[in-house]
Amino acid sequence: MQIEYVYSFASALWLTVAILAGGYARTRNRSAWIWFLLVFFFGPIGAFLLVVFPVAEQKPTS
Repeated sequence: MQIEYVYSFASALWLTVAILAGGYARTRNRSAWIWFLLVFFFGPIGAFLLVVFPVAEQKPTS
């Protein structure tokens, strides 16, 4: 396998994990965009924090 394919695969995997983390953040009452960016820039550390932090309480609507 050539090294260019490894870089392409790793980049695609990194972006996919960031997108999935954004979706998962919404199920935990958190901002999808903020968590997408955190995981995009910090990778596995951001994803770990998303999983470890407790579920945010939903704000009451008036």
